[in-house]
Amino acid sequence: MSVGKDPHAAPAGADAQAGARQLSLPLSDNDLCEEALVDLPPVSAAQIDHMHRLLANRLGEPLDLVGTNNRRTLLSWKRAANGFLQLRINKQFSRAEEPTLQAVAEYILTGDSHSAGAITDFARELGILGRPSGKPRYGAPLGLAHDLRTYLDEQNREQFDGQFKGRIGWSRRNRRSYRKTIRLGSWSPRNRLVRIHPALDDKEVPDYVLRFIVFHEMLHAIVGANAQGTRTVYHTRDFRRREQEHPDHDRAEKWIADNLEALLNW
Repeated sequence: MSVGKDPHAAPAGADAQAGARQLSLPLSDNDLCEEALVDLPPVSAAQIDHMHRLLANRLGEPLDLVGTNNRRTLLSWKRAANGFLQLRINKQFSRAEEPTLQAVAEYILTGDSHSAGAITDFARELGILGRPSGKPRYGAPLGLAHDLRTYLDEQNREQFDGQFKGRIGWSRRNRRSYRKTIRLGSWSPRNRLVRIHPALDDKEVPDYVLRFIVFHEMLHAIVGANAQGTRTVYHTRDFRRREQEHPDHDRAEKWIADNLEALLNW
């Protein structure tokens, strides 16, 4: 679950890269997946054009975009002599939903490590990359102010009739001075793991906010993703309907909106 500021508010961000020759997100040979992409249909020109327009919108400036099949460098960019930002990005990102493309834009603007993580997570889920070795990084569910197991057990009992099978924990803290978006929760199908952002582990955060965010991530596990044409959609109509039926939906969304600045600055 991601929230953030209006992406149109910082059009000058990409100009900060004017002195850079090229920046990229390199991958090791162990990351490359030999079987990747074999089951995916080809990406259309319309999909790439849509991604082009969305990224230009998020970056706040026109850009030259080239879709590639490069898995070693998912994206790279530089400032051309004519002033245009030139971006090369793996074509499969045209299948991504808006939060992932927002992470691409933020990585270009700030080099943020959280955004880099979101980019590689999407690549792994789609099959562009192999699976990472080792265990996922997360903290114990018992925090300073909230025990996430309470919310998980409650929502599993009341909303899912005990159907959810998985774990929950706090995300690892990553300090930085500026962010435009914050991911309050995530669901990893591979690890059967819900992670909640530690900014919410505070006595000032109402229980109903934790209940709703934990429910939101559990709902991803129950509903799953849906292939619509050549796109993978995670927030389907059924997902949105069930989300809006949750008794804490309205007041949780309002609290998040009212406290967004504090969350972003955490």
